[in-house]
Amino acid sequence: MTSATYNPADLDRLQNLAERYARYSRSAGGLSSVLGGLLCLIMFGTALVFELSQPVRVALAIAPLLWLLSKELLRRYYYQRAGMVLEKLSPGQWRLHVGLTAFVALVSLGILGLGLYKFGVPGLLALPWQQLGYFVFVIAMPVVVWRWLWSSSDFIIGVNVMCQAALIIAGRHYELDALGLYMLGAGALSIWLGIREHRDYLQLRRELAQQLTQTRTLHHAADTAA
Repeated sequence: MTSATYNPADLDRLQNLAERYARYSRSAGGLSSVLGGLLCLIMFGTALVFELSQPVRVALAIAPLLWLLSKELLRRYYYQRAGMVLEKLSPGQWRLHVGLTAFVALVSLGILGLGLYKFGVPGLLALPWQQLGYFVFVIAMPVVVWRWLWSSSDFIIGVNVMCQAALIIAGRHYELDALGLYMLGAGALSIWLGIREHRDYLQLRRELAQQLTQTRTLHHAADTAA
């Protein structure tokens, strides 16, 4: 029996497919970005237009956590269902991720520091659970960014919905001002990026199927010639 061989062009193609597939472990969100963008718009519009009851506020506040869960399920069981391939980030991508996490951490520490200065530790812990929930989201945000928000669209929308959740649980919401328009724009941008990434994945899946068929044919031809 002779082993199947590949020319350099075949190997380059395989490497390209593997790298594109690996993107969906970190830097490409796909449908998760679409869901996150829709969640951003729904949270913003609902909190702005309606007088929310406490149960509705709680439901909207925990929605980002459910989005994170759906994002991980999509990554593991849809985009990487052929096997987990972790993307190797470039030095520039690592620096960006570390920088964004550090920025969010500094903002969170600043907000927490102001809270401690105003209330002190006992006073902060004695706040009503709605206000305490705000600080829980503030503390959790850098951890979430570092662990789960690798793609640009996921970072934009993840920080967006967590900021909204923090205000909503505390009984407040963002207004339709410059910052509010930015949040709406971020949600729409995330939807657009997610749709584009998902379309790229569908094309990738077709190319992977073609490559698998080609590989099987090559091995069959090699076995026949043996």
